[in-house]
Amino acid sequence: MFTDALLWSLAAGACTVVGVVMLFAKRDWGDAGLAFFLGLASGVMGAVVLFDLLPSALVAGGFGITVVGSGCGMVLLALFNHLVLKRDDEDSSLAALGYLIMLGIAVHDLPEGMAIALGQEMKARTGMVIAMGIGIHNIPEGMAIAAPLLMAGISRIRILLQAVMVGLITPLGTVLGKVAAHYSPGCLPFLLSLASGVMVYLVLCQLWPEARRHSSPWRYAGLWLGVALIAAATYI
Repeated sequence: MFTDALLWSLAAGACTVVGVVMLFAKRDWGDAGLAFFLGLASGVMGAVVLFDLLPSALVAGGFGITVVGSGCGMVLLALFNHLVLKRDDEDSSLAALGYLIMLGIAVHDLPEGMAIALGQEMKARTGMVIAMGIGIHNIPEGMAIAAPLLMAGISRIRILLQAVMVGLITPLGTVLGKVAAHYSPGCLPFLLSLASGVMVYLVLCQLWPEARRHSSPWRYAGLWLGVALIAAATYI
């Protein structure tokens, strides 16, 4: 049973790398392309929060835990942004944005991996369906990671290796989820809320402002495509 859940989570995490590889096929980048993928990242992350993370946290943990966890996530990413990342020019700004996206997705993937394990605890098919949904989410998230890093001049090999590391967070979460299911089942709502806060900060304070800076209407196309992808993965 645990082996099945781990395999499902490995496949879901690998979809992050699939998204990166798909993005590598695009060679020439301008304001329209950058705005589109930043908008896509905004739509994906915003929709994941609205359709998945926050509702799950509210149902499982209640309003108080959700508010506290979300606040902690926003503070965590704000501190990481201002104290760790340095952005002195456009390329370093894009690189920093890419690493913020990577951090946000990594924090998001950990409770998702736990959700696979907890779903499988209830019913084997539930864990598989959760893993499939996460895998669909991870493809555009991988593209969201790669786009600003690629445009900042980071080598493709380095981006790919970093995407592999991010992809391994999901199976790590599955292992932790198995442990949590037995020893601390109440921790998942807080982790879901934490991921929500991280991603809300990322969308409102980083991704969408950066997309607007490139002054292309393509950011709206990316935004609504991202929302549509996650809505389809959640409700279909």
